Order: sequence, then structure tokens, then C-alpha cells
Amino acid sequence: MCVYRDLEILKIDHYALKAASIMIENNGGCLKKILLEPYDFDKHEVVNFNEDSLIFIRNIHKNCPSIEYLCLIFSPSNEHFAELEKLLKNCQNLKSLLLAMFDYTYYKELTHEEILEYGENLLRILFSSAPTNIKEFRFCGDFEFSLEVLEKFLETWEGCTLSILTSNYTYEGEDYKKLINKYKYNGVIKEFRYETYKNMVNMDIKI
Repeated sequence: MCVYRDLEILKIDHYALKAASIMIENNGGCLKKILLEPYDFDKHEVVNFNEDSLIFIRNIHKNCPSIEYLCLIFSPSNEHFAELEKLLKNCQNLKSLLLAMFDYTYYKELTHEEILEYGENLLRILFSSAPTNIKEFRFCGDFEFSLEVLEKFLETWEGCTLSILTSNYTYEGEDYKKLINKYKYNGVIKEFRYETYKNMVNMDIKI
């Protein structure tokens, strides 16, 4: 079995989560960055996405105590949320977190209520478990934050300064812009802007 003891940066393919999980499991605890290749993702082309993404998160929180920059791609199941919560509690050095969440139940169309529920569940976990030194979130996938839920989340970060990227143009709406500007004025938000998914996962693009 190969052990990658000196590995600090791992750039992975969206479609090779299983292989990446094996490398993470044997990384020697030195990994500081886990990044995604910057290209568009089609969830329907991934085999065993739910299972592989669950193991992927689990191996990170078990084997990457020093991680600082992290890209996660996963499903919005209760199991995935539970593992994400463990990761946030175990990985206290996180500075930047990209969360790409995709519902793999492609046999049915998602309702707007489901998309909002996924967003609310995600922000609840970030509020309760994210390390306080995190400075950057990147959000993309099958979820959305309502005005009320987003404001409640931003209220909890008073005293901190966050930069946020999103691939959802919903937040370009006037009501969202008004809310975002309010928290920019309060010093909670440093930057909040829309980017394409490809740009989102390119961590060389700074906020």
C-alpha cells in the first residue's frame, strides 16, 4: 500500500472520488489543500456518487487534521450532513471551504421547497460547527438560501469578516443585494459575488 506522507496539496477529478479517498486515507496527516479540477460537473455521469462522496468526507475528517483549503462535493442526505458536521468539528484549521452539493435522485425534479430546505440545513450546520477562523465560503449546487435563513446565518458571524462566492444568480436580486449590502456595511461580509461553477472551483481565483 502506498503512503503519501509528504503530500500537502491534492487536486482531484470530480469523477474519481473513490481513488481520491484512498489517497486521503494514506496521506500521513499532512494535507493542507484538497482542490477540485476547474471544469464543469455533470452529476449524472458519476457512478456511486452518494456512496463515494460519503466516504470522501469521512476520510477527510479522520485523516486530515491540518486541512486549510477544502473543496467538497456531496449529496444532501442526512448521512452526508452528519459527516460534514464531524468534519467541521475535527478540522479546526479550515480557512476556505467550497461546498458543491448535488441531489443525485435524478429520477425526479427537485421542488423549490426541497432546494430551500437543503440550503437551510447546510447553513444550520455551518452556524453550529464551522471553525471560527474560516474566512471564505464558496457555494454551488442544488440548494438555495431564503432571505430569512441567509440573514439569520449572517447575524451569527458578527465580529468576523466573510468572503462568499456563489454559482446561484438568485442572489443578484434586489432584495438579496439590499441584505448583502447591509452586512457589508456592518463588516460581516467582505465580498459576496456570483461566479460560474468552473470559476468557483478554481481556487486560484481569489475573492
